[in-house]
Amino acid sequence: MTGHTARTVPLLILLALLQLWSGSARADIAIIVHPQNPLTNLTEEDLKKIFLGRLPLFPQTGQEIHPLDLPEEHTTFADFYRRVLQLDGTKLKRYRAYYLFSGRGRLPAGANSVVEMIRKVSEDTAAIGYVDAAHVSDKTRTLLILRTNPEAPRPDTQARQGKAATTP
Repeated sequence: MTGHTARTVPLLILLALLQLWSGSARADIAIIVHPQNPLTNLTEEDLKKIFLGRLPLFPQTGQEIHPLDLPEEHTTFADFYRRVLQLDGTKLKRYRAYYLFSGRGRLPAGANSVVEMIRKVSEDTAAIGYVDAAHVSDKTRTLLILRTNPEAPRPDTQARQGKAATTP
C-alpha cells in the first residue's frame, strides 16, 4: 500500500462513521413528570397546548401545570418543538412574542440543563418537562416517548419507571 492510500482509507472510514453518527444523532424525547403526578397518559395535542400555554390544567386531574423548557440552544429543545409543534426557533419566538403580548397565558419556565430539568420535575408534582430519552432518571416518571427519527428502529417502550407510550 502506498503512503497516499494508507492515509486515505482511514480518512474514508472516519467520514463514513461521522455520516452514520450524524444521521442517528436525533434521539427520542421523553416527556417526564413527577413520580406522584396522577396523570396516566397525555395526547400529543394536549402536549402541544401545554407548551404553547393554552392548557393551564392537566387533563384528567385538573391539577395546575408547570411546564419547563430547556434552553433554546439545546438540541433537545429544537427537536422537541420541531417534533411536537412543527415550529423552528424563529416561528416559535414569533408565536411566543404574540402570545405574551396578548396576555392570554404564560409560557414554560426555564431549566438551564437536563440535570436542572430532572431536578425541577422531581421536586414539583405539577411540573412537566422533556429530556433526551437516554437521560431518563428514576427521580421522574416517563409519561410519553416521542420518536424524532421515524426511520430508526423502535426503541423498547419499557421506560425505567414502567411502561411509557411511544408515538411515531
